[in-house]
Amino acid sequence: MGKYEKLDNQLNKFLRLASFPVGVKLLKDSESLENIKFLKKPEHKIALCQIFSYARYYGWTMGCTKEDNLCPLAGISIGFEESHKLFEEGAFFIGRYNETKEAAKKTTATMPKISYGEYSAIVSGALGRIDFEPDLILIWGNSAQIMRIIQGYLWKKGGKVSMSTFCDGVCADTISKAILTEDLQIAFPCLGDRRFGMAIDTDLIASIPFRIINEILEGMEKTHKAGTRYPIPFQLSTPEFFQNLKNQLSKVKKN
Repeated sequence: MGKYEKLDNQLNKFLRLASFPVGVKLLKDSESLENIKFLKKPEHKIALCQIFSYARYYGWTMGCTKEDNLCPLAGISIGFEESHKLFEEGAFFIGRYNETKEAAKKTTATMPKISYGEYSAIVSGALGRIDFEPDLILIWGNSAQIMRIIQGYLWKKGGKVSMSTFCDGVCADTISKAILTEDLQIAFPCLGDRRFGMAIDTDLIASIPFRIINEILEGMEKTHKAGTRYPIPFQLSTPEFFQNLKNQLSKVKKN
């Protein structure tokens, strides 16, 4: 197993996840992939979100270069591709997510983008099996599991977590924005992650910068001890239906 097996176990102690937490690292040059142990490269061009799915469902360590990625939104958001006039004018969204060119341009302008050319490749793998230090940990979970991450995050700092999304190009929120802000991001899986990355209807995604994971774990541990846990313990109550039925049966037996 990898160097972060203990960390993986700690997360699952509090979250009971259905798929592996995913460690993600952006690489300056594609040649760096050669130093990653147990690396698998896609045999065909793929959408970026698919390498995360291979990691979280199957435990594979997957690498993707800018040449491997087919998703234009992902390519622009993480700096694999240079933004261009057609994109900036909203062509990706008009008639698809937005009615007018003005609305589509507004959506385009909100998408977080890492500077073009800063990175040339990305690698992801099941957290408990990787040997590289990740930039981010991605966790797909239901709303209660993501709630526990947020509660852990707020244990020391207080306040609340704000979420900002246009519900497409989820890698812009989970990768680019998390890298740029160095802060926790919560996002909805986008159409591509659902269609090609096997995200399910109940999924949300938490993107956790590696530098704050221990702080979040401490917060989850403290709130767990205080009684806020996953699975959420249901409060048991007397089922009145069965109580009434039992009373009726008692009367019948007496007669």
